[in-house]
Amino acid sequence: MRKDHYGALIVGAGPSGLSCAVNLYNRGYTDIAVVERAVFPRYKCCAGYITGKTKKEYEKLGIDIESCRYSLIADFNIYYKCKKRQNIVNKFLYTNAGIDRVELDFEFYKKAASLGIEIAENVKINEHDPQNKTLTFSDGQTVKYENLVFADGSSGFSSRYTKAKRRNIAMQLIFDSDLPDGIDIHFGITKRGYGWVSTYNGKTNAGLTDVYDPGLNYKDVFASYLDRIGIKADLSDLRAAYEPIGIKKTPDHGNVYFVGDAAGCCDPLTLSGLRYGLSSGEAAAAAIVSNDPSVYKKFLSKLKSKFAVMSVMQRVFYLKSTLFCVFSVGCRVFRPLISRVFNNFFVNKK
Repeated sequence: MRKDHYGALIVGAGPSGLSCAVNLYNRGYTDIAVVERAVFPRYKCCAGYITGKTKKEYEKLGIDIESCRYSLIADFNIYYKCKKRQNIVNKFLYTNAGIDRVELDFEFYKKAASLGIEIAENVKINEHDPQNKTLTFSDGQTVKYENLVFADGSSGFSSRYTKAKRRNIAMQLIFDSDLPDGIDIHFGITKRGYGWVSTYNGKTNAGLTDVYDPGLNYKDVFASYLDRIGIKADLSDLRAAYEPIGIKKTPDHGNVYFVGDAAGCCDPLTLSGLRYGLSSGEAAAAAIVSNDPSVYKKFLSKLKSKFAVMSVMQRVFYLKSTLFCVFSVGCRVFRPLISRVFNNFFVNKK
């Protein structure tokens, strides 16, 4: 790293970390450095979908998602227990040509770098000394900070300070295919989650989510899922990641902030995390510039209350009786209502 002391040191160059960095810069705070354990362009286990609301958040930061080969998806097919229940015209969801987030994350990285924000790649943390406000890195360098932002995901260095009571598992496989463009959303695949098959321009992303059950072999679950929907694919490139359920309890280390997945900014019901990650980075930046940590604490408190409600809704939604009413009855009798709810509530929250 260029210096041994920074006003704001950000760990993680994903959306939440770079949102914090760019928002700091836009507020006139330029003594910033970002450290990232990977090297860009990097792969992230994420289907990379962007909704209208998230698109606006990126636009506020100077990112045009259409320049990253994003376009609006044609429609959705809703399945329950592998039987098609309803077709829904898509109004809000965009996807990248590669059906991943590699290009978008790289564009955000280049945007931050173009502003002169220092981003040190392939850097890992060996030690954090909160009393002396220092981080020691794998190359032996020790750097002092005034404000520290952990944006290193749910399993990064910061995970030693936090603990989620429950977590989701997400798995996905991307492969070439001749399937038609569109998205099939499958409910009834996992106990408290859903599956998807998204195809765009000859690329297919198949995946599933579930509230993590340590007693299950999820590779077998995934293989069974593909078999049930008639897809044959090599599973050697199957990827998986964990997402926290609800806002995590974090220690009070002074001016230390946890944002994005590191804080648990992921909606328990829909697994929407990208928009919340961007807004959490913005809230942390506002707290740093104003030298008032309570600004960020208020943001997290509101999000925690919202996610508590969504967690209850998740439990109710995935009851067998609820799923039957929604997909076996609602998709027959209340098709326009189901379409509006799915587009405005389930989809446009991501």
